Order: sequence, then C-alpha cells, then structure tokens
Amino acid sequence: MAASKILSAMNTKRLVYALSLAGAFAASALSSGCVALYPEIGTGIRKITAEQALDPPPPEELRWMRIVSGTIKDTMRDGRSWKAAIGKLPDPYAKLYINEQEVLRTNPKTETLEPSWDDAPRGNFQVSSADKMRVEIWDANTVTDKPIGVKDFRATEDLVLGDRIRLEVPGAGEVIIAYERAHAMFGLGLWFELRTDTCFITRMIGGSPAERSGAQPGDEVVQINGKPVTTMSSNAVRSAFNSIPSDGLPVVLRHADGSTATVTLREGPIYPTFAEFGQVD
Repeated sequence: MAASKILSAMNTKRLVYALSLAGAFAASALSSGCVALYPEIGTGIRKITAEQALDPPPPEELRWMRIVSGTIKDTMRDGRSWKAAIGKLPDPYAKLYINEQEVLRTNPKTETLEPSWDDAPRGNFQVSSADKMRVEIWDANTVTDKPIGVKDFRATEDLVLGDRIRLEVPGAGEVIIAYERAHAMFGLGLWFELRTDTCFITRMIGGSPAERSGAQPGDEVVQINGKPVTTMSSNAVRSAFNSIPSDGLPVVLRHADGSTATVTLREGPIYPTFAEFGQVD
C-alpha cells in the first residue's frame, strides 16, 4: 500500500511538472510574439499571348528596362591600352541606378570591348523623366573590381529614341539601355493563406485585376462561387483560385472593419514591378 501511494505521488509530481513546462512554453511563445504560420499561396501568373488584349494598357509611369550592350574604349583613362596595363582586355559589367538605388546589374563578359549582356536581368520599373538615373561600367577583377566609367542622366524625350537610350559614358565608351512600355503578364496577381477553416488574402500586385476588383490585403474570403469557405477543402479553394472562369469568379469578402463586399475576380493583364515579382521578359 505504502509503495503504491509513493508511486501515485511521484506520478502526480511528474504530471504537475509536465503541465508547468507546457504552460511555460505557451507563455514564452505568446510573449515572444510567436503565432501559427500558414504558407502563402500565389495564384497563377503566366506570359500573355498575342490574342489577349491589354486592357488596361501599360501605366505611363512604368518602364521595362534592360542593359543591352556596350562599347568599351580600347585605351584606359591614362592612355595605355588594356593589354599593356593589365595584360588582357577588360571583363565589363554594368549597373543601373534610379534615385541612387541600384536596380539592375549585368554579369561580367570575359575579355571584350563589345559586351552584349543578353542574359542581363530585366523587368518593369517605376521611373519617369524626373528621376535621377546613373549607369556605371565596371571591370570585374579577382581582387577588386575597377570602375571604367559613370554617366548620370534622366530619361528625357530627347534622350529616349524609340525604345532605347543610347549613352556616351565618359571614360568607358557607349552603353545601350532598353526603355520600353511596361511588359505584361496575365492572371489575378493575388496571394492568399489557407488557415484552419478559412482563407485570407495576404497581398496583391499593384494595379492587378485582383486589386481593381476591390479586394484588399487582409480580407477574409467568406464565400467562393456561392459556397461557404468553411465547407470547402483546401484543395477546392486552391482549385477555385487557379481555375478562374472566363466570366469571372464571384467571391464574398469580409474587410478588416467587418463590412462585407461581393466582388468578381477576373484574370487580366498585370504589370508587375521588378521589386514585386522579379524578372519579366
């Protein structure tokens, strides 16, 4: 009997200790701001086809840019040839800045005076003729990269010829930058989270069809095509967002202030910026 009482007491102490640990862990998680994490899911964004109308057209304040090519002088600033100075031709690469922020950088091209940066990153950027821009040409070096030339400019009408900016870069030579109306993608431009029994919109691409519909980041998706989200499986919600019918997908949204709105989500042209989406061809 005595032994059984001792074991019972020990088990009780173990239980109390375990519960105290669990409580301490929960309190620590709450105090440190830890919350349940849900994966963010993006709706499909794909290349636009020639048959798809650009409605609305590209915004005036967005430009698709890529550093295309350059021509490097055969002599350095001190008048010596590259081979006489460093034993070889330069490995040139270029950087592009908008308002002192670097936005594009090419990969170096090996030993050439006529670099063509076909593999350079490209995309849509918010820029206008009022913005300060700068292009820098550098020589890649295993120890320390060396500047070749720098040119400050603005994308004014007299400088933009067609869809190109051609610049004389002091100390370097010439560089050509593609400067076109924003390139489009196609889709909704919307990301969402599937939580325990509901769905929330997390973010949207600026000016996307999702944003134009009236949806807002933080909205709870209450119904999809007349079905309460609480009755739908996660796969059914994913499928609905990634299979938008041509006449649109009606959804009921609950905004952060508690009000509700019925909107119709339709796919259409999207002009994502490089910062929002990355490279756009």
